[in-house]
Amino acid sequence: MVLQATNLSCLMVFFLAFTASLAFQEDEFLDGQLTLVIEDALEGGPDPIFTQRSTIQVRSVKSGNAVVTHTRPWTTDLNQKLKKLVEADDLYRIRVYQKGSEEKGYVSTFTKACQVFESRLSETLSLMVDSSGTSVVGVWLITPVCVCDGEENGGESDNVGGSSNGGGGGGEIITSPSSSLQHNTTVIIRSPIPSPVPDTATYIEKLEAMKNEKAEGKDNRSFLAKYWMYIVPLVLIMVVFGGGQDGGR
Repeated sequence: MVLQATNLSCLMVFFLAFTASLAFQEDEFLDGQLTLVIEDALEGGPDPIFTQRSTIQVRSVKSGNAVVTHTRPWTTDLNQKLKKLVEADDLYRIRVYQKGSEEKGYVSTFTKACQVFESRLSETLSLMVDSSGTSVVGVWLITPVCVCDGEENGGESDNVGGSSNGGGGGGEIITSPSSSLQHNTTVIIRSPIPSPVPDTATYIEKLEAMKNEKAEGKDNRSFLAKYWMYIVPLVLIMVVFGGGQDGGR
């Protein structure tokens, strides 16, 4: 009997753990998977050319679970293009669209190229996803360096991957794609909080109840029934004074 009770307890624990894991998986993965493509422009001008650099797979909007994959290695050529944007005091632009959508509805943002350069490709992408978790409606790009000083990666180094140790901002130069860097991206997933909906049904019910109470409390008696206490004294006075006048004649 003791052995059977122990086995039953083990089965109960296993069942509860299995149910909890299923609930976790549903909350973690099944509330709307979304794959986003990130493109950036490393050339200035009024009509910059965008190329794909990363993808983001949003597994859960509720928990903010997202996986970033950088599809483009950071090469010496890209590093020089970013350097030219910095020298021209130009902007670094990105745009995002949903992979697999019929129409590429881009959402875009930008920051100063020097902020990206001095931050060594470290960035935070804040993505606003609609309440259904099926499309992206906004994007923001934040870098650790908010104010460019031209010193951290300046001087003799032309490489965003220059070492932060040592004076003068020196560092190793990328010599080939095999030794290239990658974007260091942190993703924040946000969704709009639905505004409170007014409870009109309850309000209408309260109005109806107040109307019914007033209707029930309304005095439906006749005119004589309501004002007899005023009418009777008036009639008596008229009779008394009228009778006195007749007797005097």
